Amino acid sequence: MMDCNLRPYQEEVVQAALRGENSIIWMPTGGGKTRAAVYVTKKHLETTVNAKVAVLVNKVHLVDQHFAKEFKPYLGSTYKITAISGDSNEKDLFGCLVKASDLVICTAQILENALINMEEEKHVELTDFTLLVIDECHHTQKESVYNKIMGRYVEKKVRKEGNLPQILGLTASPGTGGNKQLDKAVEHVLQVCLNVHIKTCLIKESKQHNNRKQTEAFKLIEENRKQTEAFKLIEENRKQTEAFKLIEENRKQTEALKLRSNEQKETIKHFRKGILNLLISTSVAEEGLDIPECNLVVRYGLLTNEIAQQQASGRARAMNSVYSVVAEEGGREIRRELTNEYLESLTAKAIDQVQQMSPREFRLKISELQQITVMSRIQAEKKKDEREQRYSPGQVQFQCRGCFLPVCSGEDLRKIENTHHVNINPEFECTCIVDRDNCPIYSLDRVIVYSRHCFQQM
Repeated sequence: MMDCNLRPYQEEVVQAALRGENSIIWMPTGGGKTRAAVYVTKKHLETTVNAKVAVLVNKVHLVDQHFAKEFKPYLGSTYKITAISGDSNEKDLFGCLVKASDLVICTAQILENALINMEEEKHVELTDFTLLVIDECHHTQKESVYNKIMGRYVEKKVRKEGNLPQILGLTASPGTGGNKQLDKAVEHVLQVCLNVHIKTCLIKESKQHNNRKQTEAFKLIEENRKQTEAFKLIEENRKQTEAFKLIEENRKQTEALKLRSNEQKETIKHFRKGILNLLISTSVAEEGLDIPECNLVVRYGLLTNEIAQQQASGRARAMNSVYSVVAEEGGREIRRELTNEYLESLTAKAIDQVQQMSPREFRLKISELQQITVMSRIQAEKKKDEREQRYSPGQVQFQCRGCFLPVCSGEDLRKIENTHHVNINPEFECTCIVDRDNCPIYSLDRVIVYSRHCFQQM
């Protein structure tokens, strides 16, 4: 087993977690959040009786990535580690696998499905675990799977149903929730703390790591000599130039270059080793993917929030690296980048303000926010019940959006594994044409459905 040694700034941010307290580690992309989580997991397994850890991620590819690159090398020789996602054949035996494992790495949806499924082979309880690590915990918002799981956590906490696991959240940035005023941004950070069930102010960041030199994100390539020189190098290579022409000519077809999961892993592996030196990707590269430090990161026509922008700029970690935005001067992409720059600084101010709160003030703020959240949830559930009771499934009719011809009713739809919706009425095939051959490559697992009546896409 490899030694899991931390840098001083990483040691600083894990102290609360090592004391068994619920906490959030806020560290920029490339700062070593996952390595810190591995260290906390290792110490937890070593010191906790009947320890069992679940690492939750929000994307399928992160399951194998965390397993192969982080947890297995450091813990695999001593502990039984299982990686499960929707792509795993063993997902239907999740309950059995949890019992047989010390550490489970899975998508949040897998755990959520297991919590509501009462079959013995599939079912688990939150109390089966002693530590939950929530990757990208800023997604613990609204109707997200993370929030559903934490909602169950709070319910059990209120009812005092057994010993609940310690919570460790990881994030590059909690963000501001789109708020542009400091008081609202502070409220958002507190809401993230509430959703991850932190009772004392234990958000920790590495100021030493955060103080590294940042390249201004919003400058156009034409205005930056280094960026211009970097693109001259690209232009000297015909294949790379053709790739950028492809982007310019057809964004949709560029998305069509999407690879399957195993091909994606192999491509990133080659990129990491230097076999490939140019990677063109959709925004999936901004969060979680194990992409090494880059000399040049270019964002082309992306409209994302400040968290995604911060994650993208975090890829430019090599010496003298450049982070650039390609967009029309004065266009909405540049305006969004400038807004994100402001929101990023606002996030830092909001977190600093939360960290300056006394324990009593923090608990009071969290308590007030909890009451508002509970009331909002009750009202939302009431409205949802009212909508569901207004019409029976048989009264809900689905129509072709082209010719408005009825194609099925609500009674024909079923939900599989609490995720996928299917139409079980065999007569549905008589109303449509399923085209698998002409589906865009970027929709590898999908089909196009046309109406037999108007021949338009439904």
